[in-house]
Amino acid sequence: MSAPGQMLPREPDAAAAPRLDGPRAALRAIAWYAANPAAAPTASRLDRALYGVAQVFQATRLVATDPALRRAALVPTAITFAGCALLATLATAAADDPDPAGTFHAFLVTFVGLASMPPTLLQRLWLRVALEARRAVGLAPGEDAFAEVGYLRLVVAESAKALRQALVVSIGIAPLVLLVRILPFGTFEATALAGAWTFYWIVVDALELPIEVLVGPRTDGPSPWYSRLLGRAARASWLLRPLGALARFLDRLTRPWREEVAFTDRHRFETLGLGLAVGAVLAIPVVGLFFRSIAIVAATALVGRADGGTAGEG
Repeated sequence: MSAPGQMLPREPDAAAAPRLDGPRAALRAIAWYAANPAAAPTASRLDRALYGVAQVFQATRLVATDPALRRAALVPTAITFAGCALLATLATAAADDPDPAGTFHAFLVTFVGLASMPPTLLQRLWLRVALEARRAVGLAPGEDAFAEVGYLRLVVAESAKALRQALVVSIGIAPLVLLVRILPFGTFEATALAGAWTFYWIVVDALELPIEVLVGPRTDGPSPWYSRLLGRAARASWLLRPLGALARFLDRLTRPWREEVAFTDRHRFETLGLGLAVGAVLAIPVVGLFFRSIAIVAATALVGRADGGTAGEG
């Protein structure tokens, strides 16, 4: 039986991974996991995080070298690039002397903003990437849960989810951020909290399509960890009682992502490593344009190989 939240080992045995006795050993461990995708991490939290990082390395290689996966990724990536470039140009064209640096900044802001949102108009194209990703990483074929859904109906449903997620990311924890901000020296902490919340939803968004293409019906999942955490805080002191309302609000608002949130809770260190590595990819010129494709492939590998993990805490 595996330890709570730990993945069951597969061949080659995870014990063959390099010992983690320094930064160079950590890099060797990442390279080893990327080269041995059938392996699973040990119970070590650091090892599990490095395993998550390795999925992004492997995903980047697959997007670059697998012809079918690369073709599937190129189309939605090119459309997203063109759309962001057009929006950035229109946003800065009204200036008397448009600054190329300002246009590029607007492009980056738009691109990063879209990275944390559901794919909406390009749902079917990104779904194809998720299905190709399963083949590329050696998993059983997935299924298109939206095959019988018309495009217009799909766009409406995904747009509603996008608006819902925009609310989650922008104001979901605004009361908590405000509470932290009014504390002495709380400005930095409030900014860090808001940034971590946005980052977390980029990771959840990366997991959405890989989980949606799993064969079988979706499950509702338990109450999200953040709602449980806020609920405990509300019960701890009458001063924090308003946080209970925030917990219930977030519970209802984020119901469509219960499975993804539950996965991050079960495999928190693996998803942390994956998220940090995907964020680093976003900062790499040219490669960053394939941010969503790489994130989908890496998350597909992580979800597929975590099937043997338990649902306990890490």
